[in-house]
This record gives sequence, C-alpha cells and structure tokens, in this order.
Amino acid sequence: MAIFGTIKTLIKQCDKLKFYKALQYLQSTNLNEIFLQVKEGHPIEIEIDGRSVYAIFQCYETKAIEEAKIEGHKKFIDIQYIHSGTEQILVSPSSRMIKDADYNEKKDVYFPKAADYSSIRLNSGMGCILYPEDLHAPGIRVDAPAKIEKIVIKVAIE
Repeated sequence: MAIFGTIKTLIKQCDKLKFYKALQYLQSTNLNEIFLQVKEGHPIEIEIDGRSVYAIFQCYETKAIEEAKIEGHKKFIDIQYIHSGTEQILVSPSSRMIKDADYNEKKDVYFPKAADYSSIRLNSGMGCILYPEDLHAPGIRVDAPAKIEKIVIKVAIE
C-alpha cells in the first residue's frame, strides 16, 4: 500500500529502522547543496546505509500522461520525495497487472501493463513510499511540463 504526505507524515507511518534512516537523511541533509551538482539526465547516488539504503538525486522535466511507463520493483521499496516542483505519480496495485514483463534483476525493475491506476499529486516537500506491490509511473506533468528535483531513496527488503 502506497503511503504519501510530508516527511513528518511518512515518519509517523514507518517503524522500520531503515525507513527511519532514510527519512532522517532527508530531514538532516542540505539537499540544496547536493542539487547544485545534479544535472538533468545525470543523477547522483549517495549511500546512506551501504547499498541497503541509498539515495538517487535526479532532475528532469515532467512528461505527458501518454508517455507514462508503469514500473515495478522486487528487491527495494521506493521513497520518492519532491524537493522542487509538482508531479503526478500513477499507482496501481500489482493485482491489477494485466501483462507481466521481463525483470531486470541488476536494475531491480520491470515494466508491466496495468488495467488501471490512481494518481497521487506530489508538491515540493511531499513524498511517498511505494512497496513492491505498488506498480508506479512517476514524473507525470500536472498542467504543463515542469522541472522536478527529486530524491528516490531505495530501501532494501529483507
């Protein structure tokens, strides 16, 4: 089940130490300083707790809903946090998957087809937690293309 809201809301929902480390990292890090180094199409990865919890800082322009590509993961939970901008993330439970896809184990990603989806709108300062059962398509524009600064923290499932 996807969880979304401010960092404080996410912390209240999470009791796992790895989630706590990830969300504390978001609260205690000078994100502006890191984003000065991030260029569109060239994300920066930072380990928080080795490869079991790590952050991917990325900049991009939101895309039209027609370009949405549903993805899923098996080994990691995503914490997606919008530092700057507004986007929609389409979410569908894996039970609504109508066409499976090949799984790339190295990248922990697959791109299935879903029968339908819901939409979560995230503004600056908001995030969501997406579990493996939450197929999702991030980076969708709301009204017009917008520049997004986002951190995706990957939390390993154990």
